[in-house]
Amino acid sequence: MSTLKLTIDGREVEVAPGTTILDAARDELGIEIPHYCYHRDIGTDGNCRVCLVEVNGNTNKLAISCQLPCGNGMNVETNSDAVVKARKGVMEFLLINHPLDCTICDQAGECPLQEYSYDYGSGDSRFDEAKRHKVKKTPFSDDIMYDGERCILCQRCTRFFDVLRGSRPIGVENMGGQTTITLGPNGPIDDAYSMNIVDICPVGALTSRDFRFKQRVWFMDFTETVCPGCARGCNMTAGAYQGKLLRFVPERNADVNKSWMCDEGRQSVKDYNFQDRPDRIHGCKVRGQSVMLSGVAEGLDELLGDGSGVAVLASTRETCEDLFALATFCEAKGVTQLWHGASTWQGDDFLRCDDATPNTAGATQLGYAPVPAEAPKLRGLIVAGDVEVPAALLAELDWLVVQSVIESSLTVDAATVVLPCRTPLEKRGTYVNVDGISQQVRPALDPGDKIPESWALWGELLIKLEDWPDVASVRADMQAWLASRGAAVGSAS
Repeated sequence: MSTLKLTIDGREVEVAPGTTILDAARDELGIEIPHYCYHRDIGTDGNCRVCLVEVNGNTNKLAISCQLPCGNGMNVETNSDAVVKARKGVMEFLLINHPLDCTICDQAGECPLQEYSYDYGSGDSRFDEAKRHKVKKTPFSDDIMYDGERCILCQRCTRFFDVLRGSRPIGVENMGGQTTITLGPNGPIDDAYSMNIVDICPVGALTSRDFRFKQRVWFMDFTETVCPGCARGCNMTAGAYQGKLLRFVPERNADVNKSWMCDEGRQSVKDYNFQDRPDRIHGCKVRGQSVMLSGVAEGLDELLGDGSGVAVLASTRETCEDLFALATFCEAKGVTQLWHGASTWQGDDFLRCDDATPNTAGATQLGYAPVPAEAPKLRGLIVAGDVEVPAALLAELDWLVVQSVIESSLTVDAATVVLPCRTPLEKRGTYVNVDGISQQVRPALDPGDKIPESWALWGELLIKLEDWPDVASVRADMQAWLASRGAAVGSAS
C-alpha cells in the first residue's frame, strides 16, 4: 500500500505509511496538536502525554499522537471532550510544582507551556500544598544556565546529545517529584552545538547566559535570514532591539540545517553591531578626501584606463546580486581578472563546513575564481567587501580601491579610493550554499542611505541604477545572464 487514508477532525487526509498522527495533522491539515517531549528532528519519547488524541471513538484509552502511526481508515479526534479533559489533567500535573514566574522568565512570550496553559489549562489550581523546590541558576556551561524548578522533564535536552551528538554530558537524576536534569561526572558541557538545547527547551529551564534578561522578545524585531559564518548557510532568525543585534537562533530548514546551528555561528551576533563604532565607513573617499559617489566615478575611470593590469578581489560574504553588479561593472571597464577571497576554518561532520564564508558557490557560478598561486603583476586592485588580501597582491600597485565596513590599515594607509560596505546582516540578496541551494538574505539592520547596498553602489558607478531600481531587478538580469550561459544561481530553498 503506497498511501494511507484516514480522517482527522472530520477531514480526510492521505499520508505515507509510518507517518505519525501528530505529523499528519500538522503537515497535511495545519492542525497543531500540543506536545512537549516530541521534536521532529530528534524523534519521539512519549513521556509528556499532552499530545493525546481519540482514535476510532475509544475514549477509555487515548493514544499518544507523536508515537502512533496512521492507519488506514482511522478516525482521529484531536479536540474531543475526552481529549480536552485528559489534556487539562496533564497540564494540571505539569503546573503543580512549576513556579508562577512568567513575569521574570526569559522564555515568556515564546513559551509553549505558557501558550498551552492559556489554551488548554483550567484557569485555576486545586493544589494548595507548598511547591517542591529544586536547584536554580545552575550553570551547565559558560553559555547555558539551568533552572530545575521550571523544568518539565520533557528530556529534549538529554535526547539531543544522546540521539544526535552521541554523548551524554547531562542526564536525569532521582525519581518522582525530586527528578531533575543534572550534569554528568565530566563537568560543564563541552560541545560545539550545545546551545541548541536552549532553543528546543519548551520552557524557561535552559537559557542563554549571554541573552538572559537583555530584552523582552515582544519588544524586539525579528528577521529570517542566513548565517554568514560558513558555506552551510544555516537558516536563522536575527533578533534586534533599537538597531542593535541581540540574538541569533536557528530557523528550521529541512534541506539545509534542520533545526540546528553551531554555537560559534549564534555567538557571532556580537560581531555585526557596527552602528555606533567610530571607525565605521559612512561615505566615499578619494586620496583621503571625502567625495560623493558621483565623484568617485570620474576618478575610477581615470585609474582603470582600459582595464588591463587590474584585478578584483571580492569577499564571498557579498551576495550574488552584489557580485553580479561588480562583474557587470568590470566587464564594462575591461577588467577580466575576477577573484574571490574565500577563507577556511575547521569544519565538522554535523553542520560546519571547512569554507568559512557563505557564498563561495555563488561567486564561482558568477565567474569568480580563487586567487592564483602565482598572481600576475598588477597596476591596480579593487577589493570588494571585507576579505583578507594576500600581501603579494599589494606589492608594486599603482593604486588600490577598497570597499570595507570599517577603517583598517588598508583604508587608512594604502587605499587610493575608499568605498562603504554593508555587513551580511544589512544586506538583501542571495547566497548559494555548499550544496548549491539558493537562499534569500534579508537585512536585520538598516545602516542608512550613506552606506548603499553593494549592487546599488556598483550600479551607480556604472550609471545603471535606472535599470536596477531594486534587488529583484538585479536578480532578474543575473538569472538572464546565467541562463545565456546554461547556468542558474543555485536551486531555490
